[in-house]
Amino acid sequence: MISFPRSGNLTRLAILVGLTIGVSACATPSETGRMSVVALLDQPSFPSALQHTVCIRTVKGGETTNPLWVSKVDSKDFESALSVSMESAGLIAPPGACKYSLDVNLLGLSQPSFGLDMEVTSHVNYKVFDNTAQAILLETISAPFTATFSDSPIGFVRIKRANEGSIRASISQFLEKLHGIKLT
Repeated sequence: MISFPRSGNLTRLAILVGLTIGVSACATPSETGRMSVVALLDQPSFPSALQHTVCIRTVKGGETTNPLWVSKVDSKDFESALSVSMESAGLIAPPGACKYSLDVNLLGLSQPSFGLDMEVTSHVNYKVFDNTAQAILLETISAPFTATFSDSPIGFVRIKRANEGSIRASISQFLEKLHGIKLT
């Protein structure tokens, strides 16, 4: 004979299962290390006028992750990833030695609602100015990145990995643009 739990026990079990799923499915913010670009030894060097002369002035537009919703990229974490990447590339100026200022605006992340493959495209505006406030680079970069089921079987982790990969791709494309700058 099969016995079924009483309705009170069944309700408690359903609540316990719901809470367990809810707590385990919390969105978490993007990780700085996964968004950073590490310079490789075989990369061409940047124009000498840019080496150790750039300061990050502003980074804005990011959003704080709501644990009950979906992973986002906040401005502070984006700035940290950008700073680490530029430091690795030999671009960040020591205190008091800024010749160029960088302003960055994360315009947004195009994210899917659901899916096995999560493609996120970041839209970021980069502006580099010299000491006379003359723009030397004005560029909006849209950088897609896809996280697949093999990156993580958990959907909210896949979207986080796609966010991180998209920001990393954006920073990488920005650094490539700096390689091509002709300074007089």
